Parts: sequence; structure tokens; C-alpha cells
Amino acid sequence: MKINIKSVADKAGVSTATISRVLRNYPGVREKTKKRVLKAISELDYEVNAVARSLRQRKTFTIGIIVGNVLSQFYSIIAKSVEDVAHKYGYNMILCNGDDDPEKELRYLKVLKANRVDGIILTPTGKNADYINRLINTDAKIVLLDRLIDGVECDAVLVDNEEGAYKAVKYLIDRGYRRIGIITGYLDRTTGKGRLNGYLRALSEAGIPRDDNLIKIGKFKKRSGIELTRELLQDPNRPEALFVSNLDMTLGAMITIKEMGLKIPDDLGMAVFDDSEWISILDSPLTAVIQPVHSLGSTATEALIKKINGEKIGMNDKPIIITLNTNLVIRNSTK
Repeated sequence: MKINIKSVADKAGVSTATISRVLRNYPGVREKTKKRVLKAISELDYEVNAVARSLRQRKTFTIGIIVGNVLSQFYSIIAKSVEDVAHKYGYNMILCNGDDDPEKELRYLKVLKANRVDGIILTPTGKNADYINRLINTDAKIVLLDRLIDGVECDAVLVDNEEGAYKAVKYLIDRGYRRIGIITGYLDRTTGKGRLNGYLRALSEAGIPRDDNLIKIGKFKKRSGIELTRELLQDPNRPEALFVSNLDMTLGAMITIKEMGLKIPDDLGMAVFDDSEWISILDSPLTAVIQPVHSLGSTATEALIKKINGEKIGMNDKPIIITLNTNLVIRNSTK
């Protein structure tokens, strides 16, 4: 006998709609009913035909996410939070490692489109605006994460990068430092540009002139932290303090600082953007700007699923930008 969803419904004594809600893990189903349905599914050895369901409902119940670097703690937390929310609503997730490479990003966008995902969460490189606009114009459901794209009007979830960096650098200034170096990332992306602007705003308010010798632009990766920290600290007129604007570059900076035999805060004050357990257990734990990383991913996923279901996110038809706040945690990395 062919086993289908009606067979399960008859055995469990419920409607096919209830079976669907249980299979998609929708809230609102009583626990007793859920157990009866799951027992019927097990006894009948019923398997959902995902292809047939997607053709029938014109949905695949799958979302895609393209992140900048899957090895980064920041993006691994993002991916986990996206998966958690997707699972809650009965969606599967396809994770793509864009590696901050525009060509890889474009390839994965095309792969996700070919696989008919219901929506995409994208941490963009900013280099594929034309293609992303074409997707949006064909009613693709996209939410940008952590960064905006010039020339693309799209819903997005960000953190307040400028304010976070401003608070960290202002704290260094308040502790008496004047010659403060910065290591940040790509200035054509919201994160790098915002964090540099926060650094410059704090200096300007304190009457400290900009010194381009103290500004180093990298790629938001550990190698940049290693190399650019060495450049700054080998300068005869090296900085008194250092602000590093992401976790991966902070790891690289700490490697160089240790190799050079320097101590924090005796030889160098320090504050960083992003936090991790290892930062808090150093001999001199680092003052850090804490991003709501889990909320970034979960908020973006909630917004995407609303778009998929035809619900409005904002008050009108214009894209909505959700900006989350950061917190500065003071530790022992300054004199």
C-alpha cells in the first residue's frame, strides 16, 4: 500500500493540515497530538517527498546563507543562529562560504537560485550589485547581513559599527592615549568604513589630528592582523595604543605582539572590535566592543521568513534597515 500524508492523518486521527504543521515544526500543535503524529509517522515509515511538496506548494522550505569566511567565529555563530530560527519555522539551510570573494559570491548566488531556495541571507562583498538587483527585480527574497551594497535597495540587518568603534577609541583617549593606531578592513564595505569613521570621530572630538601613518587597511583576516601590526610597531614612532576592528585581525595582532616581546598594557594599550572567550582569558584581557552576533543572524532570518510569507517588515514598501547596538566591555588592556 502506498503511504502518503493522508495515510498518516488517518492513523493519527488528525487532519492532513496538522500533519503538515508537525512536519514543519510549526508552533501551536499540542504536545499530545504531536506525539501521536510522530508515532504514526514512525509506524508507517512515512518519508516526506520534498520535491513533490515543493512543486505543489511552490516552496522548497529552504533558505541559503552566504557568509564571508566560514572559519571565522563571527560567521559560525551567525550560521548557527540562522539555522536555529530556520529550523523553528520548518526550513532547511544551505550554507555557502563566499570567502569575501566577489566571484565565489556570484557563483553561489546562481547556485542558490538554481536550487530554487525560498530566500537568501547575504553578507555581501558589494561587487555584484547588478546581479543582486536583477534577483530583487524578479521578486527574489533577500536580506543583507552586516553590510549594505551601494546602488542596491534591500532589507538589511546591521550593527552600529561607527558608534562601536567610537566608544572604544574614545575610551583609549580617556585613558590618556594620544597616538592611537587602527587596523581595519575593506573601506568599500559598511563594516570597514564605519569602524574607521568611528575612530576618526573620536580623534576629532578630542582635538587629535589624523595621522595616516597610524591607519592600516587590511582584509579582516588573521594575516592582515599579523602584517599590519608589525608595520605599526616597527615604526620608530610607533603608537601608544592600538584599536583592531575585528576578531580575526585581533588574533593576528596578538601573535605579532607576542613575537615582538611586548606586553599589554605595559608597552601598548589595546581595544578591539568583537569579543571571544580567548580574549577574556589572556594575561591582560582586552577591552572589547561586543556585537550582538546571535541577534544579527536570528533577526535577519526572522525578517527573511516574513518576506517569504508575504508579510511586511516595515511600515511601507521601502527597504528597512535594522541596526543593532553594541556594548563596550572594559577589561585590563590599558594603563
